[in-house]
Amino acid sequence: MSPLEAIRLVAGREVRERLQGRVIWITTAIMVLAVVAAIVIPALLHQPSGPNKIGLVGDAAQAAGPDIAAAAKLLKVPVRTVPVASEEQAKSEVRAGRLPVALLLGPSGTTALVQQAVPSSVELVIAYALQARHQAEVLSAANVPPQVIAQTLQPITIRTDALAPAPNINSGRYVAAFASALLLYVSLLTYGQLVASGVAQEKTSRTAEVLLATLRPSQLLAGKVTGIGACALGQMAVTVGAGLVANALAHSSLIPATTWALLPAVLLWFLLGYVLYSFAFAAAGSLVSRQEEVNMVSSPFTVLLVGSYLLMFAALSDPNAPWVVGLSFVPPLAPIFMPVRIALGSVPAWQVAASAVLILAATAGVIAVAARIYSRALVRSGGRLSWRAAWRTPR
Repeated sequence: MSPLEAIRLVAGREVRERLQGRVIWITTAIMVLAVVAAIVIPALLHQPSGPNKIGLVGDAAQAAGPDIAAAAKLLKVPVRTVPVASEEQAKSEVRAGRLPVALLLGPSGTTALVQQAVPSSVELVIAYALQARHQAEVLSAANVPPQVIAQTLQPITIRTDALAPAPNINSGRYVAAFASALLLYVSLLTYGQLVASGVAQEKTSRTAEVLLATLRPSQLLAGKVTGIGACALGQMAVTVGAGLVANALAHSSLIPATTWALLPAVLLWFLLGYVLYSFAFAAAGSLVSRQEEVNMVSSPFTVLLVGSYLLMFAALSDPNAPWVVGLSFVPPLAPIFMPVRIALGSVPAWQVAASAVLILAATAGVIAVAARIYSRALVRSGGRLSWRAAWRTPR
């Protein structure tokens, strides 16, 4: 049997065991529902309301309709004006809640009929429109030429020159960055622990001794990591894909549709991070003598993942800070930091490539160390081994 065939058989066994159980299906359903709910529910709650309706009572108010529409367009306030025949009808419409504001213009002044208060944006539109209309009437009565009146009422354009502009990061990018970091953190930690538990179970149940009668330790290790990784990658792809479909259907303003480009980045860095951490977790699982010891021996890697996830919150405030850029090149932290930087803005291609090369180099070292410890500790009976003792144990 060739080495690749042996690895394929072990990986297929791991995939079948995972798919036959309920855990992966339940966790996948929970992750999909959580991601879809996080996108769809805010989109439904934050649906933009219709334009503000203003009732224009009588001929004088209706004559000011074009001025109100022009002011609303200038101030970027959605407004729709509707004619109202009489003041009595306006009061009835306002009391019934069908008309938020009714405007009356008369010799004694302007009156706005509302239930409680005029919305500030609507009040600003009305005030701007009526003030401009009043100025035009005064200037016209003074025989000022119409072109001069139009020039006088032309709004002034103000150019903003920011000396220290803030990074152009919208809320959607923050949501995408946080979601990708959370998804990567949970998945790497879950499947890393799953690898460690699987190795520990095979050791404590003596299954490893039976398998090693026909397989080399390196083949058993590679097959287990590959099989569990295939399930993990499939679960990640389904979860992220469901979120992207939900966002496309819900047209959520919180997560822009352009974040679909983040999908290959999340999957790539999950794959890189999984390979790095899974071999380390596998080595930790081979050290135990009892299943209950798995969490203790794998705690250094758990701390690294938890620490990178917590540091991510500080990175969200300033993704271009030197310390954030630096940590995105540190192999144990890069699987979470680099996708966050990619989600929050443009990252130079050379930085992505350099970080990937560094994590691959670190992975090669981890695999070499993990293979040595795994092959020496897997069939070692007795109490729990320390890392140093497993390293020094002869074959």
